[in-house]
Amino acid sequence: MRPTPPLGNPVRMQWDAFLDEIVLFELPSKYFAEQLLLSTLSERVAWLQIGEEASIVGVLLAPDSLVLARLLREVQVWLESSALLAVRFELDGRMYVLEAPLPVLAYA
Repeated sequence: MRPTPPLGNPVRMQWDAFLDEIVLFELPSKYFAEQLLLSTLSERVAWLQIGEEASIVGVLLAPDSLVLARLLREVQVWLESSALLAVRFELDGRMYVLEAPLPVLAYA
Protein backbone atom coordinates (compact mmCIF):
# COMPACT_ATOMS: atom_id res chain seq x y z
CA MET A 1 0.00 0.00 0.00
CA ARG A 2 1.32 3.45 -0.89
CA PRO A 3 1.63 6.05 1.84
CA THR A 4 -0.83 8.92 1.64
CA PRO A 5 0.94 12.22 0.91
CA PRO A 6 0.22 15.16 3.19
CA LEU A 7 -2.42 17.56 1.86
CA GLY A 8 -1.09 20.51 -0.09
CA ASN A 9 2.16 18.70 -0.97
CA PRO A 10 2.39 17.97 -4.70
CA VAL A 11 3.46 14.43 -5.50
CA ARG A 12 4.87 13.07 -8.72
CA MET A 13 2.49 10.86 -10.61
CA GLN A 14 3.65 7.27 -10.52
CA TRP A 15 3.53 5.42 -13.80
CA ASP A 16 4.40 1.76 -13.90
CA ALA A 17 4.20 1.24 -17.67
CA PHE A 18 6.95 2.85 -19.72
CA LEU A 19 7.39 3.16 -23.45
CA ASP A 20 10.53 1.21 -24.12
CA GLU A 21 10.83 0.49 -27.83
CA ILE A 22 10.94 2.46 -31.04
CA VAL A 23 10.22 1.02 -34.48
CA LEU A 24 11.36 2.99 -37.54
CA PHE A 25 9.68 2.32 -40.89
CA GLU A 26 11.50 3.44 -44.05
CA LEU A 27 9.22 4.47 -46.90
CA PRO A 28 10.20 5.49 -50.45
CA SER A 29 8.42 8.86 -50.43
CA LYS A 30 6.74 11.48 -48.30
CA TYR A 31 3.38 10.45 -49.77
CA PHE A 32 3.62 6.83 -48.55
CA ALA A 33 4.97 7.91 -45.16
CA GLU A 34 2.05 10.31 -44.66
CA GLN A 35 -0.45 7.65 -45.74
CA LEU A 36 0.98 5.13 -43.28
CA LEU A 37 1.00 7.67 -40.49
CA LEU A 38 -2.55 8.88 -41.11
CA SER A 39 -4.29 5.62 -41.93
CA THR A 40 -2.60 3.05 -39.74
CA LEU A 41 -0.79 4.81 -36.94
CA SER A 42 -3.28 7.52 -35.98
CA GLU A 43 -3.99 5.82 -32.62
CA ARG A 44 -0.30 5.51 -31.67
CA VAL A 45 2.49 7.86 -30.68
CA ALA A 46 4.23 8.27 -34.02
CA TRP A 47 6.15 10.87 -36.01
CA LEU A 48 7.37 11.53 -39.53
CA GLN A 49 10.85 12.52 -40.68
CA ILE A 50 11.06 13.51 -44.34
CA GLY A 51 14.35 12.91 -46.12
CA GLU A 52 15.65 13.28 -49.66
CA GLU A 53 16.15 9.57 -50.31
CA ALA A 54 13.45 8.17 -48.02
CA SER A 55 11.00 9.17 -45.33
CA ILE A 56 10.98 7.61 -41.87
CA VAL A 57 7.96 6.96 -39.68
CA GLY A 58 8.83 6.30 -36.03
CA VAL A 59 6.47 4.55 -33.63
CA LEU A 60 6.76 4.22 -29.85
CA LEU A 61 5.78 0.86 -28.42
CA ALA A 62 4.41 0.12 -24.98
CA PRO A 63 5.88 -2.85 -23.09
CA ASP A 64 2.86 -5.06 -23.87
CA SER A 65 4.16 -8.27 -25.43
CA LEU A 66 1.60 -8.21 -28.27
CA VAL A 67 1.96 -4.56 -29.29
CA LEU A 68 4.72 -5.20 -31.83
CA ALA A 69 2.84 -8.10 -33.42
CA ARG A 70 -0.32 -5.99 -33.75
CA LEU A 71 1.63 -3.08 -35.22
CA LEU A 72 3.36 -5.24 -37.82
CA ARG A 73 0.05 -6.88 -38.79
CA GLU A 74 -1.58 -3.43 -39.22
CA VAL A 75 1.31 -2.22 -41.38
CA GLN A 76 1.16 -5.41 -43.43
CA VAL A 77 -2.56 -4.87 -44.08
CA TRP A 78 -1.79 -1.27 -45.07
CA LEU A 79 0.94 -2.50 -47.44
CA GLU A 80 -1.60 -4.67 -49.24
CA SER A 81 -3.72 -1.63 -50.11
CA SER A 82 -0.82 0.78 -50.70
CA ALA A 83 0.63 -0.83 -53.84
CA LEU A 84 3.99 -1.26 -52.08
CA LEU A 85 5.41 -4.77 -52.03
CA ALA A 86 7.46 -4.37 -48.85
CA VAL A 87 8.76 -1.89 -46.30
CA ARG A 88 12.01 -1.92 -44.35
CA PHE A 89 11.90 -1.32 -40.62
CA GLU A 90 14.43 -1.06 -37.81
CA LEU A 91 13.96 -2.49 -34.34
CA ASP A 92 16.68 -2.81 -31.69
CA GLY A 93 19.31 -1.63 -34.18
CA ARG A 94 18.52 -4.39 -36.69
CA MET A 95 16.91 -4.00 -40.11
CA TYR A 96 14.00 -6.20 -41.19
CA VAL A 97 11.70 -6.37 -44.20
CA LEU A 98 7.94 -6.63 -43.86
CA GLU A 99 6.29 -7.88 -47.04
CA ALA A 100 2.73 -7.35 -48.18
CA PRO A 101 0.68 -10.55 -48.05
CA LEU A 102 0.62 -12.48 -51.29
CA PRO A 103 -2.72 -12.66 -53.04
CA VAL A 104 -4.60 -15.92 -52.66
CA LEU A 105 -4.73 -17.77 -55.94
CA ALA A 106 -7.67 -20.03 -56.68
CA TYR A 107 -7.20 -22.92 -59.06
CA ALA A 108 -10.15 -24.11 -61.08
